Amino acid sequence: MKRRACLTGILLFLTALSASPAISEPSSIRMGTQFGLTYLPFAVMEHEKLIEKQAKARGIGDVQVKWLRSAGGNVMNDALLSGDLDFVATGFPSFLVLWARGKGKFDIKALSSYGTTPLMLLTRDPNVKSIADFSNKNRIAVPAVKSSIQAILIQMAAEKQFGRFDKLDELTISRSHPDAAAALLSGVGEVDSHFSAPPYQYQELDRPGVRLVTTSNEIFGGPLSNGVLYLTTKFHDANPKTIAAVNAALREALELISRDKRRALEMYLAVSGDKISVEEALRTVSDQNTIFDAVPRGTMRYAEFMKRTGGVALAPKDWKEIFFVEAHDLPGN
Repeated sequence: MKRRACLTGILLFLTALSASPAISEPSSIRMGTQFGLTYLPFAVMEHEKLIEKQAKARGIGDVQVKWLRSAGGNVMNDALLSGDLDFVATGFPSFLVLWARGKGKFDIKALSSYGTTPLMLLTRDPNVKSIADFSNKNRIAVPAVKSSIQAILIQMAAEKQFGRFDKLDELTISRSHPDAAAALLSGVGEVDSHFSAPPYQYQELDRPGVRLVTTSNEIFGGPLSNGVLYLTTKFHDANPKTIAAVNAALREALELISRDKRRALEMYLAVSGDKISVEEALRTVSDQNTIFDAVPRGTMRYAEFMKRTGGVALAPKDWKEIFFVEAHDLPGN
């Protein structure tokens, strides 16, 4: 009797366990990106509803994806920490700041990179022909002072030129790329220079009186990733199917861009509302130094520079330390 009662209890426990609802993946996902053609893969993902497609293929069901665009990574970092965003796509500096700040507390890691596109530092000041010519009367617009890719590139250039990485920091001001481009092209106001991004940099360069000062490739000495897609370890570990869906959607978007650039740009223009033609946009993706893929480039160099100059309190020992396992098969650096 005791044995039978014991078996009955076990059966009842197993039945109750199997009947209890499984932990569900989220029914909505909030993605944070910025403005410009460097975010082309995410425009393709949004236009083609690739996350929704990949989620359904993994049995998650109908997932609502909300896309939010911001001027700078610092704003999106705050939104990620407050729970208003699930994923953030922005430059390495903003990511590294949050990674270092949260290590051991609210761990942050990257899921993937999403491409390499040369960025241009432009000016309308006729007296500025190189980094050495900037003075206190100039104002250089960057997406986020001291924490955007452009801000760190200016520090790298200043260190080479002046021996002081922070020599030009006081000249930088935070502006979104659309606002900075409008200010530069207006010919009035304090913004007379802009460390730009496509497609805005080509629109600016076409204006008489605007000239190229330098590029990200010249400063960095080679290609560097536009940025990374990152999130909290807590969200990553709790939602494996969602992570797989987002990662697969990003890879699918990158493949589509490689296969049919014109079609991808038509999607970008439909999503972004940028007032340029497909032909103008093609100038960016046709550049031989523009690559849309998932490979993280320049991670360690950024991290080591920011650690040495006090931008972050610590740097990773290896790029894989700050990426989730989904990216470890890539030839990153």
